[in-house]
Amino acid sequence: MRIKGFILFYVLLLISLFATAQEKFSPDLDTKVGELLKQMTLEEKLSYIGGVDWMYTQNIDRLGIHRMKMTDGPQGLGTHGKSTAYPATVMLAATWNEDLAYQYGKALGRDCRARGINILLGPAVNIYRAAMNGRNFEYMGEDPYLTSRIAVGYIKGVQDQGVVATIKHFVANNSEYDRNDISNDVDERTLHEIYFPAFKAAVQEAKVGAVMSRL
Repeated sequence: MRIKGFILFYVLLLISLFATAQEKFSPDLDTKVGELLKQMTLEEKLSYIGGVDWMYTQNIDRLGIHRMKMTDGPQGLGTHGKSTAYPATVMLAATWNEDLAYQYGKALGRDCRARGINILLGPAVNIYRAAMNGRNFEYMGEDPYLTSRIAVGYIKGVQDQGVVATIKHFVANNSEYDRNDISNDVDERTLHEIYFPAFKAAVQEAKVGAVMSRL
């Protein structure tokens, strides 16, 4: 749990600097994050992870860390009022077109900027395991490779607009029914060959700014 907590905290700080500057990651970002980590108290670190006011992070005024505004996704801005509804991302994946996925993400990023949103909670890349899963429409099908390619295009499009994309839900979030209590038991090989590839591509290729866990 300590390792998971540190990774989440590091990602959130990374997002904060990214979102505040409204620019791509810079080479000295790790150094800036390290400097802020050293200055923050334990209480500040815990408060920053927790979030406030539904879809915002906590201000840490003394260090100049401003709260960030988030919106639900992935096929439109699902928070803070009415917004354009884009085609479900399973339809985007059906095009097999990474360039189109980039344009899709770019449009979402522009929508976010127009509303002062720093973080988009999308794309969603869980692989279909059950046809009755209530979130299948926002996932990208059963093919790990196709999902990876569409996700990379989507993320690059969003983040090229200075908005953080969030890959979700890590990992094997294959049922909405009883989602907080269900156990998805998956062996290691299956995880690596089917369920991990899209997350791996998002992090290693697209340099996604955030990862959302399933809870």
